[in-house]
Amino acid sequence: METIQDELRFLGTGAADWSQPNKDGFYRRNAAALLNGELLIDCGPKVWDYADNVQPGALDGVTDVLLTHDHEDHFDLPALLRLADTRLIRVMCDAFARAQIGRHPRIECIPAVPYVPLRMGAYTVTPVLANHDVMQKGLRQACHYIIRTPDKKTLFYGLDGAWFLCPAWAEMRKHRFDVMVLDCTAGDADDWRMFEHNTVPMLRMMVHAIEQQQLLAKNGCILASHFARTLHGSHAETAAVLEQFHVRAAYDGMRVRF
Repeated sequence: METIQDELRFLGTGAADWSQPNKDGFYRRNAAALLNGELLIDCGPKVWDYADNVQPGALDGVTDVLLTHDHEDHFDLPALLRLADTRLIRVMCDAFARAQIGRHPRIECIPAVPYVPLRMGAYTVTPVLANHDVMQKGLRQACHYIIRTPDKKTLFYGLDGAWFLCPAWAEMRKHRFDVMVLDCTAGDADDWRMFEHNTVPMLRMMVHAIEQQQLLAKNGCILASHFARTLHGSHAETAAVLEQFHVRAAYDGMRVRF
């Protein structure tokens, strides 16, 4: 009997500075991903560019949305409202995003309560707090997500953020991940963004800890995303560096089956 597989598709893999292609013509949309065609992770201003121009109909099956935080490259209200034009959707988000969405007849907002697993359709989703500055504590928060699929596979989606916070790491250690998506915004630069985003050296140490603590399931994999246009070289150069410590560099349109 054929084994059922889950699929994660990257609709965008860039940080907020990707307004145009880089010097070699390579382009990344703002970071977003689609799980099994139905669970959208982040709904930024470029998701419809992907769905309209790269893969028409890519968002037709979306029923649930997870918002990691409300920065404009991850949460675009017109893009979210366009999803709700034709269907009922559930949105997991913080109080600030819920206030922006307001009352909508086809949107059910679900609070992202840190470390509390909740059902989102067929998925069990556990938000964990991320080391990423959104200010206004109590109203706004940045989250990573631990997602358990109906096929009993586990995905960790960790954009945006720097070092894992201790409570997040404690929750993560309860799981074995089939796929982990980690932030790699700041490249190899000693850049101030390392206080809320990962650099390549930081990511290398984090991956070592993940492997040492056996957080990956058998045949599990780690991917990096959210690359800043101004802090990385070419995709090939970044991919070659990350491969040295068993991380794959994601790109727009990449599909990962697990």
